[in-house]
Amino acid sequence: MDTCIKMELFGGGLYIPVQIWSKAENKYKRISLTLDTGASVTTLSPEIFYALGYEPSAKPKMKLTTASDVTYVSHYTLDAIKLGDIELNDIEAYGLKFPEESFSMGVIGLNVLRQFDIKLLFSQEVVLLKSAS
Repeated sequence: MDTCIKMELFGGGLYIPVQIWSKAENKYKRISLTLDTGASVTTLSPEIFYALGYEPSAKPKMKLTTASDVTYVSHYTLDAIKLGDIELNDIEAYGLKFPEESFSMGVIGLNVLRQFDIKLLFSQEVVLLKSAS
């Protein structure tokens, strides 16, 4: 399956709208996340997880090296996310507080992105995702 997603460019980042299943409201909530090929795992601010009704798993916190720091993060599992028309279930994610100056509330990491062949069409301001399977 293929999908086309409008990209947003600001603050030095490339953002895409993602629909994340909210356990708190039993519906999808739209959040703009940074498309980050340097992040191994999708990561959201703990406040986002809380607002969506997610609790950290019982797994011990994991050491995570970011571009600017080394920190410990909690594990979460998102019930479902939608990228355009494509729905993915049971997505592993980490909870990490993002600095205000980053403009980001989270990143879509390689655990999601590697499921697709991706084209960035900057002239049209879209991201094309084609299922890699």
